[in-house]
Amino acid sequence: MKMLNYLTVILCLTAGAAEVRGDELGGIGVGLGTKGSNIVVLSIVPNSAAAAQKTIHVGDWIMAVAQDKEPAVQIQSGNLKQARDLMRGPKGTTVRLTIVPLGDDDSRAQVVSFVRGELKLHWGDGVLLTNGTKAPDIELVVLANGASERLSNYAGKIVVLEFWASWCGPCQKAMADLQTYPGKHPDWKDKVVLIAASADENADAATKHLKAKGWGQTHNVWIRADVMKAYHVDGIPRAYVIDRQGTIVAAGPHPWDIPEIVNHELQKEQPTEAK
Repeated sequence: MKMLNYLTVILCLTAGAAEVRGDELGGIGVGLGTKGSNIVVLSIVPNSAAAAQKTIHVGDWIMAVAQDKEPAVQIQSGNLKQARDLMRGPKGTTVRLTIVPLGDDDSRAQVVSFVRGELKLHWGDGVLLTNGTKAPDIELVVLANGASERLSNYAGKIVVLEFWASWCGPCQKAMADLQTYPGKHPDWKDKVVLIAASADENADAATKHLKAKGWGQTHNVWIRADVMKAYHVDGIPRAYVIDRQGTIVAAGPHPWDIPEIVNHELQKEQPTEAK
């Protein structure tokens, strides 16, 4: 099965070079992934340098990174670690990125500069759980009635777990697409659960947004920050696909890959219960 390989990292004040203490490290606040051989922006962290400056967007391709006035270093094909290491550095220092805006080719490359800042990481570290890992059994608050439930309640079904928020621009399309899946895939009924997990500050904000958008085709829940940490989610939108046995089969897939992943899982023989 053809699948894009997405691995997400957060460029922030996490572990780093030996010559800079951890509490001195900073970043610009973007989540990166690989699409083919390119390093692309998958998410932008709220209240970060990238969010404030608005010169880099989800989908942009990063070609090279330079430290302040030093020569730019070309990012090697698909080398996510290299990009991460080049983009983090001491807080207050400047980093310059050569980017290609979404939809353009490298002839339209442009250079944007950021001053690295402290990122107060209330969510995860961006190193997503790997395929084959048992999915953490998290608490979910059902937005329709406020009831508390567990992810394990859906054992025996394939789960698409989508993290989103009402204030997240890129999340709007991901959520809108998710609403279309039941209609496009009627064979998923009673076999697949589409869980839309809101990371809003409170449940009311998510409920109002869902009502305004008319998004009722998903199982809408609200989650606390500890859930984001359990799933290592650093930016949104972000998704996991979990199989019938509660094992992660796709971490951070691009939205357009989700139906293919789910259909692949449905084709597998469902285990029979022991008599």
